[in-house]
Amino acid sequence: MTTYFIKSFIFCIFLLPFIGHTQNSPSIRWEPGISFTKKIDSRWSYNFSLMGRQRFTDYGEGEKNFKTDRWEIKGFGTYTLLGGKKLSLGYMYRGYDPFEPEGGWEHRITQQFAFITNFGGYRLANKFRIEQRIRSSDYLTRFRYSISNDFPLQGENLDPKEFYLITGNELVYAFNQLGDELENRFSLGIGRLIKGGQKFQFSVVSQNSDLISTNRDHIIQFESVYYFNL
Repeated sequence: MTTYFIKSFIFCIFLLPFIGHTQNSPSIRWEPGISFTKKIDSRWSYNFSLMGRQRFTDYGEGEKNFKTDRWEIKGFGTYTLLGGKKLSLGYMYRGYDPFEPEGGWEHRITQQFAFITNFGGYRLANKFRIEQRIRSSDYLTRFRYSISNDFPLQGENLDPKEFYLITGNELVYAFNQLGDELENRFSLGIGRLIKGGQKFQFSVVSQNSDLISTNRDHIIQFESVYYFNL
């Protein structure tokens, strides 16, 4: 267990140089949500989730700006290939500033390829995503790659009512006719497995945007999600 933790810590440190730095104080946000997954048969499954986001401070010098700045509903259909690799197609609707006089909206279509690799005998989850973001203000295409791992804090197998750690890193490249941008999202969290395949996860995400420009924004986001298997 100690060796595994040390390797995971080194893995996180290796990724830290990609996070970048920002000249402004970070925006502090909290994103709660619920997620439901249903397995139809040995190949097909679908997922449905509902999320919201509260903003506590805006960019800059940490000035207060408390409000609900978005909510979203999302669905994914997944087909499992040979070797456990997975192809998914998803759709999301997001509303921006839902309680403001002038809000916005977004339709998002996502194609995803996910697979597991092993490093030193440990499982790493890899995800490649292509997204088409149709927003009320503009259109964006995004390419995303994430890598993550999780492991139990007690023993080698995760049993009900036990805790586990999660680490991950994601690079996101977005572009349209007006320009492009690159951001990095580093996450560290803890989860607990509950009976019936249910689990609760709490994580902290350090999100740095505009890494290919000199004007960078930084978000510290707390995420709490309850997962159900139907």
